[in-house]
Amino acid sequence: VSAFEVNRSYFGYDYSFSKEISSRIMYDGTTEVINGKTIYSGYLRNAYLQFDNKKVMIQGGLIGAEQISMMEKIWGFRYITKPPIDYSGMIQVADLGIGAKVYAADFLTLDLSVTNGRGFKDITPNGTYKMSAGFTLTPAENMLVRGFYDMMGSSGSMQRTASIVAAWMGPKFNAGAEYFRQDNASMTDGRDYSGISLFAKLPLAEKFSLFARFDNISSTILDGDEDPWNNNRDGAYIFAGVDFSPVRNVRISPNLNLFLPSDRKSTRLNSSHITISY
Repeated sequence: VSAFEVNRSYFGYDYSFSKEISSRIMYDGTTEVINGKTIYSGYLRNAYLQFDNKKVMIQGGLIGAEQISMMEKIWGFRYITKPPIDYSGMIQVADLGIGAKVYAADFLTLDLSVTNGRGFKDITPNGTYKMSAGFTLTPAENMLVRGFYDMMGSSGSMQRTASIVAAWMGPKFNAGAEYFRQDNASMTDGRDYSGISLFAKLPLAEKFSLFARFDNISSTILDGDEDPWNNNRDGAYIFAGVDFSPVRNVRISPNLNLFLPSDRKSTRLNSSHITISY
């Protein structure tokens, strides 16, 4: 099926009360499939107050997830597809709570947050909180290592998520790899899944570059079942294309998205796109 689509748009406002205190409100207009129909809907994506003195940053309110923000920067093609830890559902891109970032050294940043754990679409309180912690290390020029861990729920069926990524972000090429995993998804004992992601970018000219990413996700088989619990999402995901930036802040990309399911019976469609972002 061929079609013209506008999948997502944002409208936001930033205001600085002083050099150290600021705020942000952002509205997210997106598409959703409801009763078999694709419709537009909107959500409040961010609404927070921030203190940042370049040594410590503290945010409170509807805040973004530092892990996803960092992975979007490392990947560099958020307008093509989300990081796998995001589209797989392991982490919510924004949530209600409080977060802090400590600039421990020129080469090390630490982050910590306590949030509701249900994202920016579900704000119903239920007494459960998610604790998240991470670090970003730059041991050498152009090299980056990112580690992340979170936990939510009671000890018996506690949901735990972890990620480790290493990337080279140089002037001639970018490349990296990530391993990510979640145990007891949705705080259900035994619902574990994990994945790997390999990605690369190769500049061809001042305004052109090639990019590619390979993700593979797999889940466990629960007792009494024959198929993995997340069978409809298990498999390999491939994204590849050309990125063209004719002017600053405008990007155009002919790209191909492929899904190779672990279950050969799957009928999920692959697709090709021409994506425009500005």
